[in-house]
Amino acid sequence: MSATTRERVPVEYKRERLGEVLVRSGVLTSEQLAEALESQATHGGKLGEILVKDDFADAETIARSLAEQKGLDYISLLTYPVDRDAASYLSERVARRLQAIPIGFIDGEVVLAMADPLDIEAIDDVRLRTGRQVVPVVTTPAQIEYAIDKFVTSADAFEDLSEIVTDSGQEEVVPVGDEDVPVVRLVNQLIREAVHDHASDIHIEPGPHSVRVRFRVDGVLHEVVSVPVSARAGLLSRVKVMAEMDIAERRRPQDGRIGLLVDGRVVDMRVATLPTPFGETIVIRLLNHEEEQPTVEDLGMREEHRKQLERFLARPYGEILVSGPTGSGKSTTLYACLMQINSPERKIITIEDPIELQIEGITQMAVNAHIGLTFATLLRTVLRADPDVVMVGEIRDAETAQIATRAALTGHLVLSSIHTNDAPSALTRLSDMEVAPFIASSALIGVVAQRLVRKLCPACKEQKRVTKDMLAAFDLTADELKAKTISVAHPGGCDECYGTGYRGRTGIFEVMEMDDELERLFLAEAPSEAIRAAALEAGMQTLRQDALIKVSEGVTSLEEVMRVIV
Repeated sequence: MSATTRERVPVEYKRERLGEVLVRSGVLTSEQLAEALESQATHGGKLGEILVKDDFADAETIARSLAEQKGLDYISLLTYPVDRDAASYLSERVARRLQAIPIGFIDGEVVLAMADPLDIEAIDDVRLRTGRQVVPVVTTPAQIEYAIDKFVTSADAFEDLSEIVTDSGQEEVVPVGDEDVPVVRLVNQLIREAVHDHASDIHIEPGPHSVRVRFRVDGVLHEVVSVPVSARAGLLSRVKVMAEMDIAERRRPQDGRIGLLVDGRVVDMRVATLPTPFGETIVIRLLNHEEEQPTVEDLGMREEHRKQLERFLARPYGEILVSGPTGSGKSTTLYACLMQINSPERKIITIEDPIELQIEGITQMAVNAHIGLTFATLLRTVLRADPDVVMVGEIRDAETAQIATRAALTGHLVLSSIHTNDAPSALTRLSDMEVAPFIASSALIGVVAQRLVRKLCPACKEQKRVTKDMLAAFDLTADELKAKTISVAHPGGCDECYGTGYRGRTGIFEVMEMDDELERLFLAEAPSEAIRAAALEAGMQTLRQDALIKVSEGVTSLEEVMRVIV
């Protein structure tokens, strides 16, 4: 923020109205101001909101003009590193009333982000409440609301954490419904923040002096907050109680689930604990049941890959596998395939762990190992229910692999995922699971390997000329990266991408279709290198090749590709 470097002068306001400032700065004409004031007199409301609603000016233009006219800084709360200690100076109720939030300190003075820097009473109020001089900066009303939700509410949750003292190392049982307990408010706020930030995972990691909380957003971990070590046991206990785990067991890993309604959205969470020297670390995977149902077109496939996949799905029976590591988007691809073939003429049954997305017209079943409902046992039952299509969430063991492959030979279209690094390795993995090669080679239609890479923010990405030094730095050749210019992430990003330079993710794919040569090699139990060579000879493009094409098209960056793909 430039307020930390700009030479500050005492802020002295004369009684000046917002409309006068905007007309003087050229944002509004006198006629537009008169029309907006007339609307305000008739319907009420704040002038800034009326100007935005009537399309006379956008909120950011108004805020920047006010800042410039008053010699103040405009800042974006979407990217600014807000100091949670500063945010705690105002309660949520007061911050919303004043439309202001403290965001940091400069030389002992409070930096106050305001939607209306002309509000002298609000500045005086904060000066009296904090006992410090105030340095006002300007932002938009929407960003004020965002920051209050993210920082002031959590600051309220942190305020009473000093009450939680568990030096004995014993777990503290926190009643599930007691919303007045500080640690309950803290956990609820962390989950709410994660949902608002579109995080896929929450990592709670105890250390010797504090508990670090990180969110995984678009595949990358970001530290959110550090919780006092005195609250460690209460925090871990609260999550374990919500997930219906045994809070007395701290030596063995545990799994659990949480279902919550967060701001009107149903969010299902998978919880896993791991014992460490400083207490259990907890990973919470967030699954939003109300996300839009994906289609094959949404996956980010290039046209030739999409046509191959559609050709696979048009087959009446056989097995289609989607491979990749955890978090590579396999489930999304499987759901997109189901959406593609879902019709009233077909009976589709899925076996999942857990059900991540509910699709109308499809019978979905959840694995429950505690009562003996494994992938294998459910698959046997499903095959007696006259399905046309079966989706098995994941092939984890030999029994499931053998049943699924045999089902593909008996008139069923079977879709599943498998953990391998590339498409050819899926054949070797099936052999490792004791699936007879003569059965698998007849059943398998094809394999789709994939990864997820972050997409460059379209609002701020920049063009850069490709040089020999750049190619050498990424161990590339001119034949691999044929583009003369590529897009790169803008340093510091923008408001649209929350300062990361990236916005959203897309898939990188490797599609291998079974043919006579691959079947011959598989029956001969050839190594994966020979199978890969034959697939490339038949026209398969590798993950790396597909990724570099997307770099050339400006979809993602070289840095991102090299982060994800070897």
